Amino acid sequence: MSQTTEVRVAAPPAAPYARLLRIGAGVCLILAALTNGLSQYVGGLMTPDLSFTEQIAWGVDHPVAHRTEQTLLVVSSLVMPLGLLGIAQVTRWHRPRLTLVATPLVLWGMWGFHNVLSMGYVSGTVAPRAQSVADASRLNDSFVADPGVVGLALVPHLVGSFLGVLLLSVAAWRSGVFPAVACAAIVAFLVWDFLLPSRGLLEPHLLLLVGWTWLGVALLRMPQRTWAGQG
Repeated sequence: MSQTTEVRVAAPPAAPYARLLRIGAGVCLILAALTNGLSQYVGGLMTPDLSFTEQIAWGVDHPVAHRTEQTLLVVSSLVMPLGLLGIAQVTRWHRPRLTLVATPLVLWGMWGFHNVLSMGYVSGTVAPRAQSVADASRLNDSFVADPGVVGLALVPHLVGSFLGVLLLSVAAWRSGVFPAVACAAIVAFLVWDFLLPSRGLLEPHLLLLVGWTWLGVALLRMPQRTWAGQG
């Protein structure tokens, strides 16, 4: 007679702090929706169709609202990449090639966006307190024309943020794990924000607010096995 021996393979141990990281990523994505999407949506409603010089003048007359919006935008540059990396942690199990391309583009773009937001805070919020609105506007023009700023801020943001977030949203969509409508909202936001004008209450950052909040909630509610690529 032959005997068969049953071999039991132990399940791999859970990664340390995995649940905490998933929750943190979800919270960061929701905070990104609020600090960037909501603040820019409200800011766009308060200063519709104003040039940058006119926005600086408006900020001088409304210092609390202006400083609050600009501060939230700078804070968003911290939580945005953390939340997006949370999405990449999931999509890498399902769409590894897309994620491999999207992730460095996202990080490059978020670095550029941080530089853009920081210089915007300097020229739009700090400079008018030390000099005239016209001088602050000229400072901003100097930023935009400077080759270093173009290479270290504008190009990384315009290229990296657009392509990186677009590809990561497509990876999330095709993974079958995240809500398809939320992913589509982010893709629509990118096309609208970069290529098309706003129309009153219809402003592209409303889509960013909805999409990132939805995806953040999806991360918070996601089974731990899905986060770990086990199902």
